[in-house]
Amino acid sequence: MRRITREEYPIDTLQRIVNGVTFFKDLIHSDPTQFELLMSVTQFVTADQDEIILHHGDDANVLYFLLKGQLAVLADDDSGDVINEINAGEMFGVMAMVLNFKRSASIKVNGRTALLAGIDYQHFNDLDDFTLFTLRTKISFFRMLTNNIRWNLERNKMQLPDHPLVSKVRTLPLYTGEKNTLEELHALHHQAHALSELLCEWNDAMNDGGEWQEY
Repeated sequence: MRRITREEYPIDTLQRIVNGVTFFKDLIHSDPTQFELLMSVTQFVTADQDEIILHHGDDANVLYFLLKGQLAVLADDDSGDVINEINAGEMFGVMAMVLNFKRSASIKVNGRTALLAGIDYQHFNDLDDFTLFTLRTKISFFRMLTNNIRWNLERNKMQLPDHPLVSKVRTLPLYTGEKNTLEELHALHHQAHALSELLCEWNDAMNDGGEWQEY
């Protein structure tokens, strides 16, 4: 992967592209200053056809959004079998990032080129540090994470509706307190970990005959 240049993607072009990502779009409308900060720390990169952009066993401290192109998910660098695909508009790497795990698969460009945006988890993981991103921005970030993990769990439930872990999904608590508070932020952070641990269990089951849902 290589960082893009302003000649390739001027800032106004990038802003139009990321407008398709809910997290970025919400910030554009709710807090333009926070949006500008997010754009300044986001890593925008391109990758060429058949390039492996993430390797099985890599550290997983960056959350990626695929903005253009398509990616293939492989068990490892040497595998020729595509076990899943990632399409434009999707993000990936949530579970491994939240749990501080290594990447569980390799990701390869499945097409001519791909454009990605990467956000380092360190900007959000310290829940009591608001020197860069505000409380509301961090809450929005963790809402995005929990929604994504729940969506992956729902996909697993559809493939294995009678699996014993279905009952665990139903018992996971939802936050019912006051919105946009430090309490909600900590609750969402806890939910992200609990959901990720459950998704990890699900993936162990899915690997025996289904698709991997996180990388």
